[in-house]
Amino acid sequence: MKVISVYFLILSGQICFSVFAGAQNSENEKVNLSFFLDCSACDFTYVRQELPFISFVREPGMADVHILVTSSETGGGGDVFFFNFFGRNECDGLNFEYNVTTNQSDTDYKIREALLKIIKTGIVQYYSKTGSLDRIDIDLSGNGNKKADELVIDRWNKWVFRLDVAGEFRKEESQNEYSYSTEGSIEKVTEDWKTSLEAEFEFDRENYFDDNEVITDKQDTRDISADLIWSLTPKWSAGIFAAYSSRTYMNIKNDYGLSTSVEYNIFPWSECNRRVFAIRYSAGVDHVSYNEETIYDKRQEFLLDESLEVNLELIQQWGEISVGVEGRHYFHDLSKNRITLESDLSFRLTKNISLFGELQTDVIHDQLYLPKGDASVEDILLRRRKLATTFEISGRFGLRFTFGSIFNNVVNERF
Repeated sequence: MKVISVYFLILSGQICFSVFAGAQNSENEKVNLSFFLDCSACDFTYVRQELPFISFVREPGMADVHILVTSSETGGGGDVFFFNFFGRNECDGLNFEYNVTTNQSDTDYKIREALLKIIKTGIVQYYSKTGSLDRIDIDLSGNGNKKADELVIDRWNKWVFRLDVAGEFRKEESQNEYSYSTEGSIEKVTEDWKTSLEAEFEFDRENYFDDNEVITDKQDTRDISADLIWSLTPKWSAGIFAAYSSRTYMNIKNDYGLSTSVEYNIFPWSECNRRVFAIRYSAGVDHVSYNEETIYDKRQEFLLDESLEVNLELIQQWGEISVGVEGRHYFHDLSKNRITLESDLSFRLTKNISLFGELQTDVIHDQLYLPKGDASVEDILLRRRKLATTFEISGRFGLRFTFGSIFNNVVNERF
């Protein structure tokens, strides 16, 4: 009997320990959510330091919550950050959206504080839905002593002004170069329309000395543009665009242009932070004068042109893709045309391997500005003028491999 009693006590203890351990494991599972932060603008080290009790994993496939953050520039020169929280596993179907706006004058510290606040807000939602809200403390307080109506007063009425001035120089025994540039803009953006005026001037000088001979490269660029764009409906937009340009490299003395455009987005523009599928048609007129007579015996001419452009942009949990195709031609000669293809891709093949790439291809048959005569050796080597070509291709491709621990949240910034 004693043996049976001891055995019974041992068995009862094991059962009690198993129940207690199971309860603990159940409780731990309840709060042990893992998060994947997909945010290029976030200071991940700072986020982990401020949230040491949150498990951030390195692979999206291992996370219970995928936090996808995208951004768009505001009319005031700041940014709007869009936070999309996607629940997985036991949190499947629990999705939340937030956004926060930063100003152009905000410091990096203030921006990372604003982003962290939204991350905290989303995390609290999942702790609340999983019944674990009692494991964290929430502190809600007002930001300053301003009243709500004081926070929306805009003395500039949404107008933003910017001016950049810069200079650069370099000198060696056999050569020297210097450049100067200035750029300014005026812009106003509202929900119904946006307008902007931009101007840029840049000149570059390079001098090469060889046996008392001086070879000089002069490049001047002037650009002025004025845009007025209306938001007609949630999907339709229209715009008027005026521009002036002068480019030594392109043999363009003066180019005055005016065009109108209409654009349709298959998705509402309110979803532009996640997806865009826009079709744009433009038609315009240009009066162009050239520094040198062109290969078509022109010193100046009027040009009528039209273009059709299609752009697709997707930002999803699996990655990002952007593809744009544009076709353009002149009315006086349809053979004078150009087709441009641009694409950017970032795609997760597996949880450890990502594919990324950039490609731009131009099929060119519209170089009306080319000057007569052959280019000299100096012109070619110094890139003093644009050369004839029927295509231009540039690209960058690669694979990214990541492996190792996905649960290491330790921060060590020594050295």
